[in-house]
Amino acid sequence: MCKSFSVLFVFYLARMNISLYLRSMKQELLKQEVERILGHKLSKAADFEQLSHLLLSHTRERLSPTTLKRFWGYLKKEEVETRPHTLDVLARFVGYRDYEVLCNQAENKDEVQSGIKTEERVTAEDLRRGQRLVITWRPDRRIVVRHKEYGHFEIVEAKNTKLSVGDTFRCHLMIQHEPLYLDDVVHQGMPPMIYVAGQRDGVVIEVCD
Repeated sequence: MCKSFSVLFVFYLARMNISLYLRSMKQELLKQEVERILGHKLSKAADFEQLSHLLLSHTRERLSPTTLKRFWGYLKKEEVETRPHTLDVLARFVGYRDYEVLCNQAENKDEVQSGIKTEERVTAEDLRRGQRLVITWRPDRRIVVRHKEYGHFEIVEAKNTKLSVGDTFRCHLMIQHEPLYLDDVVHQGMPPMIYVAGQRDGVVIEVCD
């Protein structure tokens, strides 16, 4: 009797470990799909701020930056069970009805579809060194930026904005008609800051040849 119980208990633990492993793998897949759409890994606080706003814009659901940081393990000392709602919202962001559908299709090796069209986004990886972009937003703001390297930009023209010629910033993802989040903005010798362009109506981006 005891031997039989021990075998069943070991079998139960093995199944539990497999279940936890599969759950972890599926959640990692979800993170990878989100980062694939964004065009970069989430590694800074500003990345989670940007994703929070994008989720609200594209799914009409809000996940706080803190919730996203916990899910990505950015808050090292906090281990909290991820809520199904969080997984569902992220799954809708990458083009699925909910997290369960994403997992089912992943198991069937179906290709994950992005909720953001490729032509709507510009990533730093798409740009060559020295390439220029014209960025405009309402009411009459306009900047021309030059890509230096690895998502590092310099402003070469500025009109009707607090940003100035010579300012530099980092940005890995730009999406048409969405707010543009500029990280590590160095403006006239001031400490680096975050700047949001087109916070209400988004920006229009023109990539120059």
